[in-house]
Amino acid sequence: MTTHAAENSGEMQARRLERVYDEVARVLRDAAVASRLRTAPGQDEWSAMQTLGHVTEMIPYWLNHCRVLIAATGAPPRFGRTPGSPERLAGVARGATSEPAALLARLEGEVRSAAASIRKLSEAERSKRGISGESGEITVGEVIESFIVGHAEEHVAQVKAALKTP
Repeated sequence: MTTHAAENSGEMQARRLERVYDEVARVLRDAAVASRLRTAPGQDEWSAMQTLGHVTEMIPYWLNHCRVLIAATGAPPRFGRTPGSPERLAGVARGATSEPAALLARLEGEVRSAAASIRKLSEAERSKRGISGESGEITVGEVIESFIVGHAEEHVAQVKAALKTP
């Protein structure tokens, strides 16, 4: 196994996703940020709560696509969505109106469930392929890396920037 493959193994991806939740929980539990949770840092930018609403929605969304790719037979299926997809926008809207503790609890459930699913995938399942409108032909392991784990990590940085926290 190459170093890159080891870094992207199911176990490592699951741990990184769990760290995303741990980091978000630490930030949200800081009383000093409570007044800024719903404030967007700029025009056309999401608030911390909107971002977390998206993260809570996108984890099961992309994991479901992984399941579809794994179950597919024949040619790799097409999958994905656009930035204006209704379910994506609904997650952002839900985040904007959610109570922080409730959203954090929902995020924890999605992360724990996804991490367990990621850990259970075999190498054969992780190697199944689909065609993303954004990335072209891509494996389930790469979907997990790009669209779930790496994406969630990017959004943690976005939440911290919105809240002006380290």
